[in-house]
Amino acid sequence: MPLSWLHSNEFHDFLRNAISTVNASSNSKISPSQYIACSFSIETLPTLDLFSQIPPHGTSFYLENKTESFAIVAEGMLEKVTTTGKERFKITSQNGKALFNRIHHFSQSDHPHAIHLIGGFSFTDELDRTNEWSDFDTALFHLPEWLYIKEGQKSTLTLIERFNSNFSLETWVRRFESRIEEWTERFNPKQILFNENKVNGFDPDENNLKTTLPFNSSEGSNQWARLINEAKNQIVRQRFKKVVLARKLSLPLRHQPLASTIVSDLVEKYPDCYVFAFNPKGNSFFTGATPERLARFTPTQVETESLAGSTIRGRDPIEDNVLAGKLLNSKKDRLEHKIVIEAIEEDLVPYSERLELSKSPQVKKLPNVQHLYTPISATFKEGISRTNVLKDLHPTPAVGGFPRSEALRFINQEEQFNRGWYAAPIGWINSDGIGEFYVAIRSGLIQRNTAHFYAGCGIVEDSDPENEWLETELKLQPMMNAVANAIQQHPEVLEAQNYERDTVI
Repeated sequence: MPLSWLHSNEFHDFLRNAISTVNASSNSKISPSQYIACSFSIETLPTLDLFSQIPPHGTSFYLENKTESFAIVAEGMLEKVTTTGKERFKITSQNGKALFNRIHHFSQSDHPHAIHLIGGFSFTDELDRTNEWSDFDTALFHLPEWLYIKEGQKSTLTLIERFNSNFSLETWVRRFESRIEEWTERFNPKQILFNENKVNGFDPDENNLKTTLPFNSSEGSNQWARLINEAKNQIVRQRFKKVVLARKLSLPLRHQPLASTIVSDLVEKYPDCYVFAFNPKGNSFFTGATPERLARFTPTQVETESLAGSTIRGRDPIEDNVLAGKLLNSKKDRLEHKIVIEAIEEDLVPYSERLELSKSPQVKKLPNVQHLYTPISATFKEGISRTNVLKDLHPTPAVGGFPRSEALRFINQEEQFNRGWYAAPIGWINSDGIGEFYVAIRSGLIQRNTAHFYAGCGIVEDSDPENEWLETELKLQPMMNAVANAIQQHPEVLEAQNYERDTVI
């Protein structure tokens, strides 16, 4: 990789200006840290192999949608943006912008590139940090030490350094030369070491394990049915039109599996999904393969979607199409889907010059389930805050309910666990105000030797408790199978831990 640009007049002028600006404005005793960042084009690398070489006991972030040819890999946490309370979206935005203003960025990349902050939010503005979510916050974004981004055929590497007033221009040049050499030696593009526990090396039969979910007790099923029926009673009383109820299952593991092995399995099997893994402190990580994007922000638009109404996949193409047809004509599923669309429209209209969506839903097919799907886009009015849009979109009726306040009140009263980051926004935002956030469903939290799995389903007046039970089992399968593969053991070894206490049922 040519490093001549580090000695160019352009880069030296950038460093001089940055050093001068920082020295003129900062008081080391009271001023927050400032940063020097360099971005440059790099050949496309196997993102899973990059991620597999990050030590498991450090901060890391992974995101990939294979179909869209988009991926992010990041390591380290130079600074974090975190807050709590009802104003967390607004305060996070303010603090994030302030952090961006303290980063002096030089981009050698041959296409526009901006600094990214990565992270997410919890489902509600309260988070019980005495339980498995102790490493997380209600809002947490961080500035990594390095960030690799793949967009189609273009890839960019960004290296970030905390500003040191004792460094001369020559020292800064040598420092970035050293960082680049260290990074390329560690992640040699020609000889990236494969994780020896990589799922791709498994026997094909092992790689397609079907987990027998260990929660078929009649007591659990009866509790779930009572909860569904109580929700339906509240719908009849017009407290709300829809509520999304979730279940949690905690299972002991032989050892903590590698995040890279889990995401390798998910990327391979769910290429249309957004596969993510976030390890904030090196102790536990949150991971999953979500089919749902909450918001994609461009300079002028927000793109979102309604993803509600589900059925299984068929055993062959004919049965699959029959099931898709039944889904499209299902009164219950169409109502559930319509409620989500109407709520999103209601959220976006105040911010929009123009709102666009199709008149009829499509069917989005995933390997183990198919959903009703309607893409929605809105063109912003002048001066619109993206943070306000994100705050008003979350949670959509696909993961919360409608009307939102009453549905969330019922969830808080009836669910016997804290959702944490499950079904919450996770993603990235950059210094140009462009970003994407995904709804963190089909997910699990790996906390040392315990896996916590989460799944939910939308309840409307016509919901059947047994069918909703089976739907949650179906939605738990991707994460259960990925973890079973990652720990290289048969799923029957996994036994439910404190089942009645730890689950919503």
